[in-house]
Parts: sequence; structure tokens; C-alpha cells
Amino acid sequence: MKKSRIFLATLLCAVIVIFAYRSWVDSSRAASGLVEVANGDAQFWLMQGPPNNQYSLAPFTIEFDAPLDEALLRDRLDELASAYQMFNRNIVEIGGLPYWQSVAVDWRENFRVLDAGESRLIRRQAELRRIQAARLDEGLTSFRAFLTPDRKQLVFVWHHVISDFEGMFNKHAKHLFNVTGARTQFGYQIHTTNTPGDAKRSANPPVNLSDVFNRPARPLGFTDADYLVTKVTLPIDDQSLHLSGKRAALPMSDIFSFIALRTATRYKDLAKEEDANSAPMRPLLSPISLRSSALDMDEGNNRAVKHFPFVLPLEDVSQMHQRITSLESTSGSYDQAGKLMKLARRAVFLEPWLRSVSMPDYISNYFPLADMPLAIGGSQLVAHNLRVPMVPYEQVKFAWSNYNGQVQLYLHTDPLLVDMELMLKAFEQASQEVLMYLHEFSQIAGSDPSAT
Repeated sequence: MKKSRIFLATLLCAVIVIFAYRSWVDSSRAASGLVEVANGDAQFWLMQGPPNNQYSLAPFTIEFDAPLDEALLRDRLDELASAYQMFNRNIVEIGGLPYWQSVAVDWRENFRVLDAGESRLIRRQAELRRIQAARLDEGLTSFRAFLTPDRKQLVFVWHHVISDFEGMFNKHAKHLFNVTGARTQFGYQIHTTNTPGDAKRSANPPVNLSDVFNRPARPLGFTDADYLVTKVTLPIDDQSLHLSGKRAALPMSDIFSFIALRTATRYKDLAKEEDANSAPMRPLLSPISLRSSALDMDEGNNRAVKHFPFVLPLEDVSQMHQRITSLESTSGSYDQAGKLMKLARRAVFLEPWLRSVSMPDYISNYFPLADMPLAIGGSQLVAHNLRVPMVPYEQVKFAWSNYNGQVQLYLHTDPLLVDMELMLKAFEQASQEVLMYLHEFSQIAGSDPSAT
């Protein structure tokens, strides 16, 4: 009895010491200005792999019809950076885990006008620095801005971990273009919709875990990370697409996820047609990202996420429409992936498997820019280009944007894992099929209000 009491007392003391030590460590880090990176953001940092992995960077280029006023642009950039904490910090790693640390913007380094011929080299160096952990009490903030030699292009480079990307578009519009109110007509689409009968489809086909763990992926530690970006403009203007989707109970973001899901399954079908000996089509698992307003939020992963269902095989387009509208919103997928990756840092032998299982194959994101003319001084915005963040084990990302009435897709593919030409073929078929379906659905709904 006495021994058991001594054991229990010793155990209790050990637990108290552990908690006290943890509290002391946390308070020490807080006192030094360090804050542990939340799970959702840690996922984007920890999934990037080695320091020279280029997936998680977000170069964003906006083009103007006339040279920008450098002094005015600098003032607008200063206003943007000073308005949000995310522009005034970087990441350090302690014990393998990421922490935010506060750091002031250095405008000699964070913004510069490029000289002729140095654009590629300087931007590449900036990218390499943005994806490496800083030293304690050192380092630049996690973004860089460049003005091209002709002063007609503004290029932002930042790590995906510093913000929600859609929120960044809207923050650019709010500060750089000095406009107020909602930035886009279609950007804030999050709401609940019910299909006839309020169907809830929670049942999915069983999943063979070997399909999840044995899926093709870049090896852990692969360093020559790059991917292809192809721009496609849909043959429909944004307002018409918005109206068609509304009648089908699909906000813009869900329309794009509809096309992305159908493209991914069509790709599997086409690949199997071309290679009769290919492995059976495995389940598709990926989030549908919906968007909520980020204008007044300082920090972000402000996402509501629906999970793609497991789809085997390719469904009829009307069945897939029902599946999309029947899904319920969740908000924890990135947090769950971040928790897994933090666990992996504590148990290194689990890291390859956890990286693979915690990262979806296909993501569809809607990044609305603007539906109104935008300018900085006398320079009018005329075009923009996206290279959205990916992380290892993502094979394809469907990044959508709308500007000046156009609906644009920036299809991102990993050339080692995906046949881009075949994916484009699948996208062409899928987008035509979905747009035709929405058009016909819209006509029926327009003549019969009860159809929606």
C-alpha cells in the first residue's frame, strides 16, 4: 500500500513538473514575442518539405496600362503592410515546430524596383528566402514586392502560411487601389442551400487504405519542386455564370468545385482509356473551398470547407450536381492536417505517411479579384496572373479568378504526377458538360420556379 502511494505521489509530481515546465516554456516564448503557429497555418508551413521546395509560394502579378507612380505605390504598400499583422512577422522553428515572431518591415528589402535583366534572379532569391525559417530575432517579413523595370508590373511574392490567399486579393484591392466596400460581386458566396427533399448524402463507398497510402507522389525531400500553370478563359461571362449557378443552388465557388471534381474524375477515365493496364480508379478525396469575407480580418484561413466525396466511378452530371449541393460545410480539415504534421515532427518515422494522407490530391479555389475598374493613380489595372501555392502531394489545383467580366482558370499541374495535356482535355470536356448542364437547368428553373 505504501509503495503504491509513493508511486502515485511520484507520478503526480511528474505530471505537475511537466505541466509547469510546459507553462514556463510557453511563457518564455511569449515573453520573447513568439507565438505558436496555429494548426491550420502550420499545415502550410510544415507540408512544404525542405527549404528549397518551391510549392508554398504565391507569386502574384498585376499589370497596368501605364508606368506606376513609385512614390504613390510605396505609400499604398506601406498602408497595406501596416494594416495587418501578417505583414510584420516571420517564422522560426523551435524543436521542429513553427512559431511566429514579430519583425519590422524593411522597405529597402521588402520593396524594390528591378533593374533590367535581374528580374528572374532577384525574384528567385526572394522566393528561396521566403520559404526558409528565420533565425531567432532576425530575418525579413514573409513577403516581397517588386516593380518591373518598365514600372508596369507589380509582383508580390509571399509564403502561403502568412494569409488566406483570397483574403489577400481583397486586401490588395482595399489598400492598393484605395477603394471601399465589397471588392467583388461574387466573392462572398458562403451560405447554405438545400436540394429538394433536403437530401443528406453521408454514405460513401468503402476506402481501401492502400489506395490512400500508395498513391503516386513526389518523394519526401524532393528538391526540384516546380509545376506548370496554364490559363484558360471560360466561354461565359461572370454575371451569366453567377445567375446560372444561383438557379442551380450553386454559388460561384461551388460551380468551380463542380467543374474541378468532374475534371478529376474525367481525367481518371481518360487515363484508363489510354492505358488498359493502368491501376483501377481510386477514390478522390479533396476539399471544396468556399469563401467568406476577409476584408476586416487580420489573420486568415477564414475558410468554410466541404469535403469532396469519394467518387467511383464517374457519375452522371446531374448526380454529381446533387452530390455537390448535398454536402455539409465543415471548418476543420486544415486544422486536422496541421495537427498531423505537428505529430509527424515528434515522430519522424510517421512523416512520409502523414504527409501523404493529410494532403488532398485536388483543390478548387476561387480567388475573385474585382468587378470594377481598378487603378493606382493614373495607371489602370489591365490584367493579372496567378501562381497559387501548392504543397507536396497536391497533384492539381484549379485556381479561379474573375476580372472585367471574364472567368479565368489557372490550372496548376505537377508535371511528374499529372499529364497536363490529358488534364486539359478532361477539363475541356468537364467544363463544357457542366456549363451546358447549368444552362439547361437555368432555363428549366427560369420557367418553373419550383425547380429550384
